[in-house]
Amino acid sequence: MDSYPTFLAVLWCAGLCLNQAPAAFAGLIYLFARQKYFIGYQGQTCQSTPGFLFGKRVLSFLFLMCIVGIFNYLAVRFLGSDYEEYVYLITNASSILLLLP
Repeated sequence: MDSYPTFLAVLWCAGLCLNQAPAAFAGLIYLFARQKYFIGYQGQTCQSTPGFLFGKRVLSFLFLMCIVGIFNYLAVRFLGSDYEEYVYLITNASSILLLLP
């Protein structure tokens, strides 16, 4: 529960500002990572570390999606240039990399 509010905020921001599909995929992966962390937490401390680190990696991906989405919104609003197609391509391709351990 320590990072659940952060997870909800960055999931919402990433889905709203950038792309819903990679954000939803990362959200599911985060929930599985938290389950792995919880199962490992019941055993020895060293068993919970992989789930914890994997969850933090997913959170950082969602946070990066938020930052890029906000930057794209500001670029469209003030500069008139839209990078949305390129960002969609990159986030869709990089969301698969979350499955790597």
